[in-house]
Amino acid sequence: MIRFLSIGFILLLTSFCARQESALSDQELFVNQLVTNLINAGNPNALDKIVFSRANGDGSYTTRFNATNLDFYIYFQFEGNKQIPFSEKDNLTWDIAFNRYKAATNSGETNRFGLGGACTSNTTNFAVASSNSASSQGCNSFTVDVATTTQGIGGAGAIYVGNALVTEWYYYTIGNLTPKPDIFLIRSGTGLATYAIHIENYYSDAGTSGYPTIRWKKLP
Repeated sequence: MIRFLSIGFILLLTSFCARQESALSDQELFVNQLVTNLINAGNPNALDKIVFSRANGDGSYTTRFNATNLDFYIYFQFEGNKQIPFSEKDNLTWDIAFNRYKAATNSGETNRFGLGGACTSNTTNFAVASSNSASSQGCNSFTVDVATTTQGIGGAGAIYVGNALVTEWYYYTIGNLTPKPDIFLIRSGTGLATYAIHIENYYSDAGTSGYPTIRWKKLP
């Protein structure tokens, strides 16, 4: 009887230890993930800066970026619906980029090889803008990226390289950025396609700034 009890106790202890080891492993994985996230936050080539990209019923997409890092842009390709690493910033593989509230296109001083650019549509109706040609919206030419100055958060001027047209997407009040109704037409880095975009939000669900959300759709 004692022998059976001893065996049962050993089995119970083994099972308990296994559970404890599993719990420790989960904690270690959690800590490792936190460390990875911290490292990637400062890594411009870490492809984890798209919070979500969701298809809408009208053929458009809604995409949110984690563009909180002050030091680099987050690059995005419409055709592949994906983030492009910083290491490809001088290629034609991306179309739009965000660095907090600032925006860039694959053109001008951002990339002298890029064939992109931006234009403000003459309509604020997204359905109309995304289903008609660029020329019918008054966009026969596109603004390319330059080194320029914009009103920084807090009112101070900020010098940056990017697209001055798209970067003026917001109304500024103290401590808050609110999107204008403007719809921008973005020419792709290859110059072969044009997309209608509207910047819809600048904050995460938790209210953290630096998370621009755009609705976008390719023009026919």
